[in-house]
Amino acid sequence: MEAWLCFAGGNALGAFYIGAWQAIEQSGLRVTRMSGASIGAVVATVIAGNPPSRRAEALNDFLERVGQHRPTMGRRASVMGMLMRGHPPLFVPSWPGLWEILPGMPADAAQFRRGPMRRLLERTIDFDRLNDSEIEVTLTALDAESGAIVDFRNRDTVLTVDHVMASTALPILFRPVHVDGRWFLDPGLCENLPLRPLLDRPGEAAILAFDLFAQQGTMPDTMDGIGTRAQDLFFAGQSARIIGCADLQGRNFRHIVLTDPEDIFVGKAFDFGRSNLKRRVQLGAVLTSLSLADLAATVPDTPKTLSDPPALPPASPGGTFDDPDTPSRPA
Repeated sequence: MEAWLCFAGGNALGAFYIGAWQAIEQSGLRVTRMSGASIGAVVATVIAGNPPSRRAEALNDFLERVGQHRPTMGRRASVMGMLMRGHPPLFVPSWPGLWEILPGMPADAAQFRRGPMRRLLERTIDFDRLNDSEIEVTLTALDAESGAIVDFRNRDTVLTVDHVMASTALPILFRPVHVDGRWFLDPGLCENLPLRPLLDRPGEAAILAFDLFAQQGTMPDTMDGIGTRAQDLFFAGQSARIIGCADLQGRNFRHIVLTDPEDIFVGKAFDFGRSNLKRRVQLGAVLTSLSLADLAATVPDTPKTLSDPPALPPASPGGTFDDPDTPSRPA
């Protein structure tokens, strides 16, 4: 069965998509179109920018390079330190960065420079292959001046690393990216789920919209938990409006939310800890396998080659995550 994939943004939460892709490859679905925003754009271009036999390997290699060994100071301190000092595989401090607020300092456009990320993308993605891929790929970015979401599609645009950088330019951490005379920012500011580009033509393909934030959830009683819930609602609310406004009549549509309900941490989208990335990959495979099993059961002629979904790793004695100071649930 033909499938069109939509990958929403979510920074380090994009590790879920690596597990999702493993499940998709195992399912036998034939992917012909993809759209991506922010980390979703990275995942889509890595997939289409590598030969079929290397796609899963390329995604895992990318994850291995950006994973962070957890220091003894714990999860919260690690993420806070990264947001001050950078994450060398992806971004390094800019000068003066935040110090521009001091009298006499020159202006700066962002806290970090992303030269390492640019070089990593260039090593990981074959852009010639991406632009000639059998998979149609659309990346989205936000025009910083007009406020319009712009689509960059490999069928009518020669995609480059600049387009991927534009889709991941989260202000004020990262600089706006200049492409074809326009300044672009991360589209997650207003359209985190890039579903619209897949609805520009009719088709019987299964449309699988992958999301990284849940709209429904319990109300925590800690500031960390409430901040996490607010973040989820900000992005999940966008997705709900996008889906609600879309004309999905006659479409074979699935909204697949890949989240870990145990992960109550407001900084989770910037948590590149290796053990947590690994858990997200495994959980992404489980949740996607379950969704595809449901698809196979309800849609005629869908490949029924799914194996049993993999089991999740057991939670550590001190909680699911690798920071003893961060409870898995609010007290």
